[in-house]
Amino acid sequence: MLTEFNDLAAASALFVCGHFVLSSLALRGRLIATLGQTGYLALYSLFAIAAFTWMIWSYRLAPYFWVWGSPEWARMIVFAVMPLAAMLITAGYLTPNPTAVMGGYVLSRDDPAPGIFKVTRHPVMLGFALWAAAHLLANGNVAGILLFGSLLILAVGGIAHIEARRRVSHDPAWQRLTAVTSIVPFAAILAGRARFSFTPMDWTRLALGLGLYAALLHLHGWAFGIYLVGKP
Repeated sequence: MLTEFNDLAAASALFVCGHFVLSSLALRGRLIATLGQTGYLALYSLFAIAAFTWMIWSYRLAPYFWVWGSPEWARMIVFAVMPLAAMLITAGYLTPNPTAVMGGYVLSRDDPAPGIFKVTRHPVMLGFALWAAAHLLANGNVAGILLFGSLLILAVGGIAHIEARRRVSHDPAWQRLTAVTSIVPFAAILAGRARFSFTPMDWTRLALGLGLYAALLHLHGWAFGIYLVGKP
């Protein structure tokens, strides 16, 4: 029966491993030298979209083979965690990102950690990690474990990969960022290394994150066949 999950397993492995391979120091440098920064980002984006599409399509076609089921307490965790995850992802994407491939201009500013990056320097990855972990608990079937487990590995591994790659570069600009930020949310603020300060635009980005959460609630049934708000 597990052979029915071969496509999903292959797509998940490609999605996770491809990200790490394309962003590895050796290959990334060669690709940028050949394609340029913009060409590299285009290639990376095309790969991510194609692999993710294959993974989602395979997930939708996969049968339900339950391992631990879908307990009520796990579903409540999803409802509690997803607003936070959506705010982290939205604010992280909409705020100039000092950890991005082309984020050097942010690192050179007087304040290298704008907005949400004062809370955590990896808001997008952390948001996806929370999203994947919560859904993994609530989808205890083989397909869910493959999909959400892969996303969780990529998000957590992605944080570790970025940190390791930047650490070996000994970039003073990156060291400025790590001095005033933290991976764990609010850790730098609580330690006195950073001061919490959000502009009106930062609060707007968080509000847009809540809007994304509301949209996901209403579109969940259409996209994934599980209706969270209303019935078909």
